[in-house]
Amino acid sequence: MKKIYTLIILSVLFFQASCSYKPLYTKKNFDPYKINVIVKSKGKYSNNVILMKNIIEKRFNNPKSKPSNLKLIISLNMKVNNLGVNKELNTFGKKVTILVNYIMYDKEGALTKGNLENSTTFNFSSNDYGNLTSLEDAYSKLVKDTSETIANLILAEYFNRKLAP
Repeated sequence: MKKIYTLIILSVLFFQASCSYKPLYTKKNFDPYKINVIVKSKGKYSNNVILMKNIIEKRFNNPKSKPSNLKLIISLNMKVNNLGVNKELNTFGKKVTILVNYIMYDKEGALTKGNLENSTTFNFSSNDYGNLTSLEDAYSKLVKDTSETIANLILAEYFNRKLAP
């Protein structure tokens, strides 16, 4: 009887002590406040700018958000590089790279800042329509992936001071 009693006590203490789960990506930091997202870009990337802004706003803001002075400014730059001729000699490899600098402000100043670089490849052939759709597809996939990464980085960030919305 004494063994069962000690086994029960030890198992209860073990489960009590080991329950320290804390989710990494939560909305606790910004949930009641609306974040103003500003995306700037060099060049003709208007669809990508709108796509990035929409993805990040959807991740941070909800319809019940209160207006605030929280600002997320993102600088977007894309470039395309040649990789060389493929084995069949009819297509070329192209590499699309996206460079993103971001900084987040509240009333008191900068909260966090950082930069990201992401890239993908696609084949470039003699088909103009196929090249255009491949390039646009590569752009949109990069923008979606980078937007999610920025949102995850900011949500997982620990700020040294309290937010001042």
